[in-house]
Amino acid sequence: MKKKRKYSLILVIVVFVLSMGVFFLLYYVDNKYTARGDQAIQGILYVHEDDPLHYLTGEWEYYPDLLLTPGELEKHKGEYYSRYISIGEYGGMDLGDKDKSPFGSGTYRMTLVLPEKEKRYAIGLVEVFSSYNLYVNGNLVGQVGNPDPENYKEQIQNRVFTFEGKGNTEIMIAVTDRHSVSSGIQFVPVFGLPLQVNLIRGLSIVGDAVYLALTFCVFLFAVYMFVRTKKAELCLFALLCICVMGCSSYPVLHAFVPAKVQPAYGLEALFYYLMFACVVVVQQKILCDEGNFSKILAIVLAVAGVLIFVTELLCSGIQSAGGLYLVSGITEVMKWFSAFYLMFRSVKEIQQKYSSVLLVGITAYASSLAADRIWKAYEPIIGGWFTEFGAAVLVFCVGLTLWIELANAYRFQLTYGEYSRQMEQKLLMQKQHYEELTQKMDEISKMRHDMRHHLRTIMAYAQQEKYEELMKYLQEYASVMTKEEKTVCYCRNMAVDAVIHFYAGELKQRGILFEHDMMLPENISISDIDLCKIYGNLLENAVDAVAEQSREKNPYVKILTKIKNKKLLIEISNTYTNEIQRKEDRFYSTKHGGFGIGTASVTEVVQKAGGYVTFCTEDGVFKVNIFLPVKIAAEA
Repeated sequence: MKKKRKYSLILVIVVFVLSMGVFFLLYYVDNKYTARGDQAIQGILYVHEDDPLHYLTGEWEYYPDLLLTPGELEKHKGEYYSRYISIGEYGGMDLGDKDKSPFGSGTYRMTLVLPEKEKRYAIGLVEVFSSYNLYVNGNLVGQVGNPDPENYKEQIQNRVFTFEGKGNTEIMIAVTDRHSVSSGIQFVPVFGLPLQVNLIRGLSIVGDAVYLALTFCVFLFAVYMFVRTKKAELCLFALLCICVMGCSSYPVLHAFVPAKVQPAYGLEALFYYLMFACVVVVQQKILCDEGNFSKILAIVLAVAGVLIFVTELLCSGIQSAGGLYLVSGITEVMKWFSAFYLMFRSVKEIQQKYSSVLLVGITAYASSLAADRIWKAYEPIIGGWFTEFGAAVLVFCVGLTLWIELANAYRFQLTYGEYSRQMEQKLLMQKQHYEELTQKMDEISKMRHDMRHHLRTIMAYAQQEKYEELMKYLQEYASVMTKEEKTVCYCRNMAVDAVIHFYAGELKQRGILFEHDMMLPENISISDIDLCKIYGNLLENAVDAVAEQSREKNPYVKILTKIKNKKLLIEISNTYTNEIQRKEDRFYSTKHGGFGIGTASVTEVVQKAGGYVTFCTEDGVFKVNIFLPVKIAAEA
């Protein structure tokens, strides 16, 4: 147990270090906040000719609580209060003031100093909450929703706007929000040449779409396997996949169609916490835990998701941001507690069969939560968010765990099915052999009964010296006796004899030649069970191979058994017509998908007894040779 705990601790440390290393690399390589390029200083950005892209993160000139147009700003220049803020610096238009309303209006302004040669430029706005007007040099070039307070209409969409520009170019984004818990510009705008801006947008959308497509395929597999097996873990895993898709699909959705803030982002939060609940329950099922704590935690997480969903639906009535900050703090505590609980359970139950795989997924997911809190100023350029990478690894690990269990269950099912079928055949063999013996015993009993009459007749002829009539009577009696079928005994081992009787009877019914040369003593060092496995499996395969063959091709089955130099030789050969598929020493089954169980069982028995077996095919004949070291009871 201590070794397993030590192993689990090392595994957690290694996965955590590797995960944090990957996230750290993403933070510096695939991050709009750390991307190479100049940033605005006090609302002014110098754009050089050779700079294809700029991520507009810092020092926007911001006018709080004002929805301005370029004309109004120019007319009342110097009269409005403004400050410089960075994108993502605050959670909403409250600007960190918990007593202030998180909703309202605001205007963002930046001056771009472009090259003097006029070009077409583009600006990409991922999501601005929840409606805005985009002005370039005083002209309205784009609108999503309607930010006018009197005619307010919320709308979210990932858009790219193009314009002609040179020299000093003013960009203004006037925003109004009444429904989102994170109002204003929360995602970094991208500025550059249209080709580069659209390429970055397209690659990001394609990456998200591929991620969702793969998750959807895993979901379909989980549903299919649940229908086939009725295992509760697979149903919960399918729900987990739905939650992952539910909280990761909005970037792709908003890239093509406009949507309202609610219930879209409320559903995102709901799916996020339901994902936690599903992971907790799936882990409990896989670890075969009958306790109630995991169920209670899953219910708490699910209820929290529902309450947060309701909160986001009703957030427009909130007067101050303090309540939202409190909810945010509580949810952060719940995230960390859930992550540590999942990791603790996996470490604690490391003695279970596949919990190490789960431990990798859960550790990677917990690491993604830590990275999301440590490197808050992160927005991917092309890839996904930290939690999306963590969720992908988690889904893969949980799916792999369930796949391994299903594969083992399937193998067990095949083995058990084959074992049951062989037991049924053995019972049928024993029954058939018993019926034959019973029939012969009845015949012997009748012969003994009739023998008295024959003896009396013979004595009468002898007493009367009617020798001619006596000879004639004896000849008739002898002819009747020769017509009776004599019992065939293939070998002295009764168990093996019953097996051979069974398959010999099947071959006789089909009119197939069966040749035998058996020298198998009654008592040898190999158990009857192992001998029956060898003869039963090989004869069954041989009978199946010749059963469908045309009688014109003279199908046959031959069996040879003899002992020489304390070695038991078993040779069974038969004709075949179907193609034999094999991989090294393993043969593919003709009855089901996968490898054959019969030949594998024979190989296992032979190797266990210290012998060896060979399988060969030549000129339409399949031959098996087995050599086993044996001890005969008389010599022991």
